Amino acid sequence: MRFRLALTVVMLLTPGYLAARDVQVGIGLSISPYVIPDELRGMEYDIAKEALALEGHEMKPVFMPLGRVMKSLERGHVDAALTQRPDQGGKLAFSQVYITYRNYAITLASRNIKVERFDDLSGKSVLAFQNATHYLGPEFKKVADGNPHYREEATQVVQPLLLFLGRVDVVIADRNIFGWFSGLPEVKAKVDTTQAIRYHAIFPPTDYRMAFADPALRDSFDHGLAKLRASGEYTRILARYSPLMTEENR
Repeated sequence: MRFRLALTVVMLLTPGYLAARDVQVGIGLSISPYVIPDELRGMEYDIAKEALALEGHEMKPVFMPLGRVMKSLERGHVDAALTQRPDQGGKLAFSQVYITYRNYAITLASRNIKVERFDDLSGKSVLAFQNATHYLGPEFKKVADGNPHYREEATQVVQPLLLFLGRVDVVIADRNIFGWFSGLPEVKAKVDTTQAIRYHAIFPPTDYRMAFADPALRDSFDHGLAKLRASGEYTRILARYSPLMTEENR
């Protein structure tokens, strides 16, 4: 009994120690393979869950519209929020970067389309993800607004379908997301996904962090994330989803 009491005191006095708890995590617009809501898994989901678990916490996902996530966190309805950037919240505590999205301009190799800068998209039919002009910066928005053949689609499974059918010249999408949808059986049944494609790196990578109301919980998550990376499990989580993507996206 004395040993347990002493151990508890030592743990409570240990810098960075935070008692294990359930952590309500707000998750907004979720796109496979980063978050697969119906299966409670995904590349990003697993990283956050395991990093918290290494510190003794259990992640409790709370799915909601993207626009409500930060408001729910600020109002104390959830403890943390997935897929956030520091410029999205003032008084919140942000973790270290735990996931990076990489958007590309994607074309069919057979079209031999040259895309080295945003201006190269002018005059071409471009299909982007919803709110792309908000996320990809003012220069991209300027080019998109001036292109009558530019449009956005909330349902991203449409992107590989139209690209492989030759209905659009350029798709704007995260490489992993495009690869995931290209590998779905229902997509492969409708189009030839073996066609060679090109990824034009005209966008910088987008780093995401978790946002927390409690700085101590943020620190605990960061400790768990460091452990996850050091053990090699972080890399294994990323690799876990590679068989579900097309060859070009591995």
